[in-house]
Amino acid sequence: MTGSKRHGSVKHSDAALKQQLDSIAQSTRIPVSLQQSTPEDTLGMRPPKTLSNIRDKKLRSELSKQYMAKKRAVMHSQLADEYLHGAAPGEDAGMLEADDEMERTARVTQAQIQEEIGIETARKGFELQLGGQKGIPSLGPYRLDYTRNGRHLLLGGRKGHLAAFDWQTGKLSCEIQVRETVRDVCWLHNQTFFAAAQKKYTYIYDQNGIEIHKLKDHIEVERMQFLPYHFLLATVGKAGYLKYQDTSTGQIVASHRSGLGACQTMSQNPLTAVIQLGHANGTVGLWTPNMPTAALQLLAHRGPVTGISVDTRGGGREMATSGLDGHVKIWDMRMLGHGPRREWVTRRTPADVAYSQRGLLAIAWGTHASLYDTHAKLGNAPPGPYLTHNFPQQMPLQVKFCPYEDVLGVGRADGFSSLIIPGAGEPTFDTSEADPYENKVRRREREVHDLLDKIQPDMITIDPDLMGQLNTRASRADKPVEASRAPGAKRAADGTPYARLTRMQRLDLDDSMETEADVDLDALAHETSRAQRAGKGERERKARGRNSSVKRYLRKKRQNVLDANTIALREKYQKEKEQKRRALQRHSKEALREPSALDVFANVKGPRK
Repeated sequence: MTGSKRHGSVKHSDAALKQQLDSIAQSTRIPVSLQQSTPEDTLGMRPPKTLSNIRDKKLRSELSKQYMAKKRAVMHSQLADEYLHGAAPGEDAGMLEADDEMERTARVTQAQIQEEIGIETARKGFELQLGGQKGIPSLGPYRLDYTRNGRHLLLGGRKGHLAAFDWQTGKLSCEIQVRETVRDVCWLHNQTFFAAAQKKYTYIYDQNGIEIHKLKDHIEVERMQFLPYHFLLATVGKAGYLKYQDTSTGQIVASHRSGLGACQTMSQNPLTAVIQLGHANGTVGLWTPNMPTAALQLLAHRGPVTGISVDTRGGGREMATSGLDGHVKIWDMRMLGHGPRREWVTRRTPADVAYSQRGLLAIAWGTHASLYDTHAKLGNAPPGPYLTHNFPQQMPLQVKFCPYEDVLGVGRADGFSSLIIPGAGEPTFDTSEADPYENKVRRREREVHDLLDKIQPDMITIDPDLMGQLNTRASRADKPVEASRAPGAKRAADGTPYARLTRMQRLDLDDSMETEADVDLDALAHETSRAQRAGKGERERKARGRNSSVKRYLRKKRQNVLDANTIALREKYQKEKEQKRRALQRHSKEALREPSALDVFANVKGPRK
C-alpha cells in the first residue's frame, strides 16, 4: 500500500504539483533582484580604479555598489526604451522617411501631413489670427510658453494682450488686456500661475487673470525663465542684471551684474538649471546663482546673439546658438574652447532657435521656420532641412516645442501657429514628473511633493555629474600627518622601521618623541595664557571710561533736561570719582614713603573695653 511507504518515496502527480505551486505563488513574492535579469553588458563590469584609492573599506564598498547599480539602471532603461518605442536606442522612431534618394522630406507641407494622419492628431495643427487683417490692428508680435506637461499654452502680445488656455481642448482659462507693453511671458510651477514682464515691472497672475504679485525689484525685464526644481524665476532686462526670485518664499536669492549691457536672449539647461545669456557683443555667458560672475563666457558670434538652446537628449552636451551675423553654430559643451562642432549660414538672419525632446532643431529665419536633424552623421557638413514651413508676409519671432507632443509653436507678428512635426516629442512621459491628464487633486499632491523636494540654489553647477561624488580635492588639501607621529609608523632618523630597531634605539626614539611633545605642550600653554591675558586686558579697557554704567545711563538721557534723578546721579558720579582720586593719592604716598619698624604695629587692634 502507498500509505506504508516512506514519505520521501511518495510520488505526486503533475496536477497536484501545479496546484501547490499556484497556492505558494499567491502568498509569496519574487525578490526584486530576480525579477529583472542582469544585462549582459554589466556582467564583466567592475568599479573604476579611482575607488581603489579610498582606504575606508565600508565607504569603498558602498560607492562600488552605487556605481554598479547606476550602470545596471541605465542598461535597464535602455531596454525599456527599446521595448516601449519599438526601436533601438539611437534610432529616430516616428520621423518622416523618404521613399528614394531623390525625394526630400522638406518639400512635405503641413496640409499633406494633416491629410495622412489621424483626425485627433490633425487637430493639433492650427493657426490663431489675432489682428492684422480687415483693418483690425495687430496686438503682436507674440511670445509663447508651454507648461511642463505640454497641456496649457500662454500667449503674450507686445501691446498688452495676455491669454492662457488648454490648447488641446480649446478651453480658455483667462484673457486680459493690461494696456501696456508686454515683453515676455512665462508659466510658473503649474498652470495656476504665470508671470508677465510688462513695461516697467514684472507681474504674477493666477489662472483667472487676477493680479497676485507685483515684483518691483524686476525692472524693465526682457526675458524670463522658470526653474521648476528650484522654484526660481530668473529674469534679465535692459539694466543687464540677472536676478533669481524664489517664488515659494518671495525672496530674491541672487542678483548678478553681467556688465555687458541690455540682454534680449535667455535660455536654460533643463538638466543642470544653468542660465545662458546672449549679449549684443556676441558673448554667451553661463550663469549660476552661487557665483557673482559668469561661470563660463564664450565668444560665439561676431554680432548680437539672437537665440540659444540646449539639447537634452544627449545629456545636455550640445548647445545651439544663432546670431545677427546669419550663422547657426552647434557647440559641444565639453569642448567649448575648440570652436563649434558644426556651423552653417542661413539665407536670412535667424531670429530664434529651439531644440525638441528628441533632438530636432527649429530655426526661425526670415518668413520661414525650418527644422534640422543635427544628429545625422554628416561630419562637419551643414545638415539639410528636415521640414520647412513658410509664413507669407509674416516674420516668426519665437519658436518653441510642446513637451510630449509632435507640435512646434511659432509666435508671429499677428498671431500664433501650431505646426505638426513628426518625431519631435517624447512619446512616453513620467506621471510623477509631468502628467498631461492629471486632475485637480493630483495636481495639488504633486505641488506639495515638489515643494518638499525643492533643490537649493547653491547646488546648481555646470557639471551635472558633480553631485554625489567624493570630494578628493579636500582630502588632498589637508595637512599630511608626520610619519614619525602617525600611529604604527615610527621610524628612526635613517628611515629604519620601528619594528627593526633594537631595544636601546626604541627607548631613545620614544624619549625624543616625548621631549618634542612636552615642548609642544609648553608652547601651547604659553600661547594660551598669553591670549587669556590679552583678552583680560581688553575687557578691562572696555570696562573703563565711556562704557561705565553711570555714563551709559547718562548718555541715554537728554543733556538739556535737569531733573532730580539726573542731579542725584551726577553728584554720585562726582563723589565716586573723588573717592577714587583720594585712594590713588594715598596709595602713591605709601609707596614713596620709606618703611619703618613701627609699620608692624599699624594693623594691631587695641584691647577691648
